[in-house]
Amino acid sequence: MKTVKFFFDLIFITRPVVLVPVWGFALFGYKISSQTKSVFQAINLEIILQILLFSLSVAAVYVLNQIADRKVDEANGGFPLLLKTGISNKIAYIWAIILSAASIIIPFFCGYKIISLLSFLSIFTGIIYCFPPFSFSGKPFLDFLSNAFGYGTIAFATGYALGGKEISAEFLLSGKFLCAMLPYFFMMAGGSISSTLPDYDGDKANKKITTAVFLGKENAHFLAIFFVFSSAAFAYFWVQDFVAFSASLVANIIYILYAIFPKNQTLMESCYKIGGAVSMLIIGVFFPVLIVSGIAIGVLSILYFRIFYKVSYPSLLPVKE
Repeated sequence: MKTVKFFFDLIFITRPVVLVPVWGFALFGYKISSQTKSVFQAINLEIILQILLFSLSVAAVYVLNQIADRKVDEANGGFPLLLKTGISNKIAYIWAIILSAASIIIPFFCGYKIISLLSFLSIFTGIIYCFPPFSFSGKPFLDFLSNAFGYGTIAFATGYALGGKEISAEFLLSGKFLCAMLPYFFMMAGGSISSTLPDYDGDKANKKITTAVFLGKENAHFLAIFFVFSSAAFAYFWVQDFVAFSASLVANIIYILYAIFPKNQTLMESCYKIGGAVSMLIIGVFFPVLIVSGIAIGVLSILYFRIFYKVSYPSLLPVKE
């Protein structure tokens, strides 16, 4: 039983639930690049595998982030999984290295060298996000900008490349790519700021100066609204991307409600949780495999936390006998 638990612990410290948005942002890029317009589209198995391989780089970063945030997670309370599993930093580092190597080496030998490059860029961004001397996760503005870059640019570019568009260093700076990517970059910037609001007290106590700590909760939330609104406006008026527009518009409703009722904890967490879920459902209409994957991971998460830790997911409160 201990071996089985250790295996599942390794899987779940990669935070598979939050890998779903990585796949979603890649599919946003794939949709635009492949010019998919009709709903309920099947997607080539080889493309799916390449997106999964790229996402291993993000999984490695999630493991590294938990190592870097071990002390802060203790202060913030909640259910920091790396601490609860008892997995040492040494084993976690080895696991992150294995994931990183797989995300770079396998695509390279499969003929997808651009995916290897994007995986490397994802890992590099994650390292400077997590660790000194950079520690972007604890630097105002750099925290949400690096998150937005990771999802809205790197993951988006992964799908964009797999959709048939050639991506080079020059192309990543081209007006065409930047215009396609910006609504998703803005969308993720807003979501990233919102996700730090629940950790405000613990971050402040540990002198982790996130954007929320630096600006204060209210000002940080208004900055998040600005980015989500910019995503919707840019998507509608500039690039006519109605998928990004719809996702940002729905998210804006929740963001505005929280601005009106700033003491409502449920609304605070709904900004990034429901806003993110809606955007995944919208792209899932085009690629149902994402919805199926999300449901499967959700069910597995419920079983994992209930069986091994006797807590309910996603509340992470003890199971009532």
